[in-house]
Amino acid sequence: MPIEVLDVKEHEDGSATYTFDMDQESSDLLTEVGLKLILFCGAAGISTEEVFDYLRKKVDNRETEIEETISGYYDQFEGPFDPGHYGED
Repeated sequence: MPIEVLDVKEHEDGSATYTFDMDQESSDLLTEVGLKLILFCGAAGISTEEVFDYLRKKVDNRETEIEETISGYYDQFEGPFDPGHYGED
């Protein structure tokens, strides 16, 4: 079920046209998911843009949480994990 981006054409107005290569199963799945999204948005009275904004914020927050967790993990160590250990800041 691979989906490959074959071409991206950027336009002067900031939009872009994408060309994809995919099998029929992938095409059917994308159509089904897209229609479900539109129907659920209509039923909930929200726009697809609001849904994508919400998801974008969730992804950004998750990335920040992961970075903070990793940073906090290494902060507990001294020695080779400490950036100042080798005389570098």
